[in-house]
Amino acid sequence: MKNVFAIALLCACLVGCSDSGSGSGGGDIDKIIAAKAVVRSMVNYPDTLSFHNMSTRVSGNTVTLKFTAKNAFGVPETHTMDIEVN
Repeated sequence: MKNVFAIALLCACLVGCSDSGSGSGGGDIDKIIAAKAVVRSMVNYPDTLSFHNMSTRVSGNTVTLKFTAKNAFGVPETHTMDIEVN
């Protein structure tokens, strides 16, 4: 009886976790990666770039990223940007 319950629980978890990129699972990750690439190309010193991943939000095709990078004077600045991705 315990084995049947364990197998049923495992199947339920697998069905709930199987997202093939549609909806809010894998597609959001692709959008975040694309938005980070846009930010990386915009900053003066990409080697000093760090993202605040806990502040990242995805709403439709808009990704909100918070990041810190050094400016032209070498002073770290923190910015929050909304980036439109496809």
